[in-house]
Amino acid sequence: MAWRKRELIGLVVLIAGFVQLDCQAVFEDGKSGRSILVVIGAAGEEEFGKAFRESGERWHAAFPSDDFSLLDGTDLAKSDEKDHRQQILDWIAKDESKRVDGDPIQERWLVLIGHGTNDRKAAKFNLKGPDISAETITKAIASVKARWLIMDGSSSSGPFINALSGENRIVITATKSGAEQNYARFGEYFSKSITDPTTDLDHDDCVSILEAFLAASNRVAQFYENEGRLASEQALLDDNGDSRGTPAAFYRGARPVKAPADGLKLDGSLASRMIASSFGQPDLRTGDQRAKCEAIADQIELLRSRKKELAEEEYYLELEKLFLQYAKENALK
Repeated sequence: MAWRKRELIGLVVLIAGFVQLDCQAVFEDGKSGRSILVVIGAAGEEEFGKAFRESGERWHAAFPSDDFSLLDGTDLAKSDEKDHRQQILDWIAKDESKRVDGDPIQERWLVLIGHGTNDRKAAKFNLKGPDISAETITKAIASVKARWLIMDGSSSSGPFINALSGENRIVITATKSGAEQNYARFGEYFSKSITDPTTDLDHDDCVSILEAFLAASNRVAQFYENEGRLASEQALLDDNGDSRGTPAAFYRGARPVKAPADGLKLDGSLASRMIASSFGQPDLRTGDQRAKCEAIADQIELLRSRKKELAEEEYYLELEKLFLQYAKENALK
């Protein structure tokens, strides 16, 4: 089978040229069609408020051409007509994001920057005004057809995965449980990672949500190591709907090196295809092409997970077939 493996290596190199086009779909006016709401929660102390605002500014600078909204709960002097909890719910209910070239995949990003709390009743994100719970967000997004990214960079945010996990959703939390109540730094590092070229682990001129998650997690770990302190936060990513979440320790670079217990599926496949920033050329494929490529990518991931179950020749023949299909769908007409 050595010849088959050599052929596949050459095929992968060829496909890499097509994958460069995967980075980000755009309209003719340069917009991506995704809708983003960044919420800066109540700061409590000015030191935290400054850090939260800086993270919000990085998010704003990263997406100048998108449908971007910002709620700043550290601005106590500003009198809002509605409390921020209601404004979040109004934004979720407002389903007016553009779609790229008839693309069936619509992205909605909800980013929470601030403090969180957790008790026996609910996990909540602290807002200016009434706090918002994970359950409240879950109910609000249930009827909105979109691909969701929900990033909660607050302390005690782990239970947000249990509540929000679902099909076509990426949920990221700064902590693995509600018991991790100390100030969380993950959100700050995530905001720095989304546009950092060094975050591009697979060198495809894009930063995916998975790559940003891995980079931010590693930077958090490095912070605690440098400070000689016991880490009080461990971020999780869930994108397969099993409500379990996966830490960055399951990856080396952008490739998984561990498998979940009990035969569960590893998180990260969907997050690896959602793009935070691009340094190369935009994706010019049609919406139908992108949808077909995503379906094939899912088949490739499933096949890889079954490698040990298949005969070597059968595995590589199936892998070759899927790679060729992927390359064909990626080719511009």
